[in-house]
Amino acid sequence: MSSPNLYTLAQHFALSPSQAQALAACAHTPPHADWPHRLWRSLAVVAALLLGCGLIFWIAAQWPEQTRSFKLQVLQASVLTPLVVAMWRPRLRTAGLLLATLALGALLAFIGQTYQTGADAWQLFAVWAVLALPWTVVAAKDGLWALWLVIAATGLGFWSSVQLNLFGIFSPGWAGLWPQLLLWLPLWLLPGGLPHLKVCAIAQPRISRAVGAGMALGAWAGFGVMAVLQRDADWAVFGLASVLVAAVVAAAWRKRNILVLGLGLMAANALWLVAVGHYLFSTMDWAETGAFSLLTLIIAASVGASAHGLYRLQKEGAV
Repeated sequence: MSSPNLYTLAQHFALSPSQAQALAACAHTPPHADWPHRLWRSLAVVAALLLGCGLIFWIAAQWPEQTRSFKLQVLQASVLTPLVVAMWRPRLRTAGLLLATLALGALLAFIGQTYQTGADAWQLFAVWAVLALPWTVVAAKDGLWALWLVIAATGLGFWSSVQLNLFGIFSPGWAGLWPQLLLWLPLWLLPGGLPHLKVCAIAQPRISRAVGAGMALGAWAGFGVMAVLQRDADWAVFGLASVLVAAVVAAAWRKRNILVLGLGLMAANALWLVAVGHYLFSTMDWAETGAFSLLTLIIAASVGASAHGLYRLQKEGAV
């Protein structure tokens, strides 16, 4: 692409100097010669995810025509075969380990379903996460870490619901709840430490960083919202949840991580808008004072300001 065309594009889209330089660099960068291999590896990962989900759905179907021993042997082979393939074929390592991880979950679910071990759902996910952790660490793949974080977060969510009596979670009070909030911190912090591992480091854990932050933000926003919506609002719980969400937003802003920042702003909007709505609902007459219209305007302004900030950050070259 010629320089006048680059200048026209930069002027038309009001690009900053850094963005114009990045555009010029892209124009003179030849396409990757290994794109067929990348496409092939991507298709292998998609195939592994589909096969793994198919195994889980197959176990959930509980077809009586198939014997227990047949199902057990198929699931054991589904765990062992991808592990062997991952050891001997480095190009298929990510896909093989993803399939092995999902097949391991299906195997554990089948054992718990068939032999009635009496284990809770969170124990299934805890064992699943522990057994999958060794090859997740050794493989040092971002997508594999993201899947492991989803498994760990699901187990932690089930455990929290058992410990806090599901929707009666605020009955233990502040002393029983604040540890639940802090337990989600490692899910957010772990991906940030992956680049600093000596042996199995990941240079840019973008997927796992977004997944870990999203899981933690969802939990904190949920706890904070329910703390406000209960009969006697627990503002201490709401305050701790807000501080944790604010920490994620500040870190994402500092690192110019637009995806995590967007998730953080969604959680922050949910928290503070619920608090504003609770205040308006408890202190004003909705029918006579127009509190509903006021809340609508506040929501529109808050969401609009968040979207505008993200757009400006994206124009500055955030990733």
